[in-house]
Amino acid sequence: MAKNTRQISSKLKTRKSVVTAPRHVARIGRNERCPCGSGKKYKDCHLSQGAEFLDKLAQEEDRKLLKEKRQQLKAEGVPWHKRLFLR
Repeated sequence: MAKNTRQISSKLKTRKSVVTAPRHVARIGRNERCPCGSGKKYKDCHLSQGAEFLDKLAQEEDRKLLKEKRQQLKAEGVPWHKRLFLR
């Protein structure tokens, strides 16, 4: 039996467990520079938007990393249909 499987019932043999990738969530101190690039302190710039702003930054960073990974795979000669569904 495989390492990441478990017995569900006698009719169903095994089921693989799902492993999700961790999200990249930025931790920003109040007195650090705001990551938006304004040059202001975070508390004076986007602190009022809070988690929404940090989620937006995390999504942008994830998109950037995914795009870089797809470009790397393209340079390695991986077909487009395999790069398309990369997560």
